[in-house]
Amino acid sequence: MPAYQFKNATANEVGTAGAEVYTVPSAKKSIMIGCSISNVTGSTLPAEVQLIKADNTVIHLSTSTRITGGTTQDLFQGKKLVLQTGEKIKVLSQVDQSFDVVVSVLEDVD
Repeated sequence: MPAYQFKNATANEVGTAGAEVYTVPSAKKSIMIGCSISNVTGSTLPAEVQLIKADNTVIHLSTSTRITGGTTQDLFQGKKLVLQTGEKIKVLSQVDQSFDVVVSVLEDVD
């Protein structure tokens, strides 16, 4: 029987400091299958999504995807991203308390 699990990691009121929404647990691998970002403001804002590698190297997955105020966008719809132990997904905005985020993963995969 497979040991993997579907999980959601969340962050609310994400702003300029950003939020590390998901971190791959020790001795595990994960597959990110979704990254939904809700813009809770009335203005269109760019979303930045980063993959922070275990050695702290920053890989930009999205630098300026614009999300209309009051809407939600799944930045990884139909895509998958393999994540290794200790890697993190971080989301940032240009305005404080502007995004709510859900990162969906399949955790503990081989």
